[in-house]
Amino acid sequence: MCTLALEFAPDTALPLLVAANRDEALDRPATGPALREGPIRFLAPRDEKAGGTWLGLNARGLFVGITNRFGQRPDPNRLSRGALVWESLAQPSADALHRALSTLDVRRYNPFHLLYADRSGAFATWSDGGARRQVQLQPGLHVVTERSFDAVPVVEREGLLRDAWTRANVHASADLERLHDVMTLHDPETRIGGTCVHAEELNYGTRSSLLLALAREPRQSRFMWAEGRPCEHPHVDEPELLRALGI
Repeated sequence: MCTLALEFAPDTALPLLVAANRDEALDRPATGPALREGPIRFLAPRDEKAGGTWLGLNARGLFVGITNRFGQRPDPNRLSRGALVWESLAQPSADALHRALSTLDVRRYNPFHLLYADRSGAFATWSDGGARRQVQLQPGLHVVTERSFDAVPVVEREGLLRDAWTRANVHASADLERLHDVMTLHDPETRIGGTCVHAEELNYGTRSSLLLALAREPRQSRFMWAEGRPCEHPHVDEPELLRALGI
């Protein structure tokens, strides 16, 4: 997954807003979000090639999402990064996951950026394949791509998304649909510089999209999913999945 935006607002009715687009090889098999069993039940799509997932939400209200880190070719001898997300969703809180990751042997995985948050805390752990870095995220908007955390000095996509997110002003309107346009931004020059990527000649592009509003009150959260590029496929509410999860 290459574009992940998370707005953390712990003192509001919507402590967590997430918008995420997965950019991937067009022929890599995957299935959409479904309930998955584990130590803590969770909701996630699945990578059918290597297993694991690129994002998920568990029954305790913990969201986890991952992006690649630019600059190194994947080592096929290392574990799938998707397995790290799958395992992380077994933790009861963002704080507990942050502590667990402090002892993770990151050399087992290709370079990654992992974001995770719940109603009380938000954090990031990232690795270049050898060293681990961790940070607690302050309230506000955080945008992560494969080029974040100084993998590349300037990431134009981050600025593009931040401007569109500010205009959407979802917290004021409580209208999650406003983030649909944020995740359908195109860059006609490079075709990979926007939030919605079209690069068929490279067998690559945006494959799916998530909009998530994690509310403080029961039954007020929303999970919206677009199976395919969000510029071509609408985000669809999935209330039954959230109810089954108990969120």
